[in-house]
Amino acid sequence: MIDQLKNAIESTVKQFRNDPKSFLSERDIQAVLFVELRNATRDLRYTYDAEGANHRFGFREPFSIHPVTTEYHVPVGIFDVAVLSETPDSALDIWLQPCRVGIEIKLWQPCEREPPYYKDFEKLRRYQADLQAKGRAFMGIAMLFVHPCEKRKPTAVTEEKSGDAYPENGVALHLVTQEGHWWKQDSGPSLTE
Repeated sequence: MIDQLKNAIESTVKQFRNDPKSFLSERDIQAVLFVELRNATRDLRYTYDAEGANHRFGFREPFSIHPVTTEYHVPVGIFDVAVLSETPDSALDIWLQPCRVGIEIKLWQPCEREPPYYKDFEKLRRYQADLQAKGRAFMGIAMLFVHPCEKRKPTAVTEEKSGDAYPENGVALHLVTQEGHWWKQDSGPSLTE
């Protein structure tokens, strides 16, 4: 699954870098990433039982779903793109299952203030801490795409590669411009401190 995720992100980054003016909103990037990831994992299905919370919704037999989804609700908010955990939690509704991967996307358009991508990063960190307390691994990816006409630089991430871009159990912040793709893995209490 991790290789498919890397390939989907790299393909999305390449499409943005090749033609950034075709991405007019964050939802455009989200849609491309979702399709890339869903296509890369088209045969992937996770089986859920009909016990617990799912039983009350009429599920009587085990059922399978594709684990890649968008606008997914978690206790700390909503993830733009999520991959559900391969280990279900039968105490939770099917649409509230733990995530294995959460991706947040921001697009910095010209003439706008710097988007609050660090809040997305913090949201991913909070969710990771919650899952770690429950013995579950989580990968969080916060991505800032910068339109080529925006000449200012982001404050919390630089054009450097540090740490793992896709940490098995961690959070990374990616910066994507027409010139390149860089990342910074979480290494401390806060990027904004």
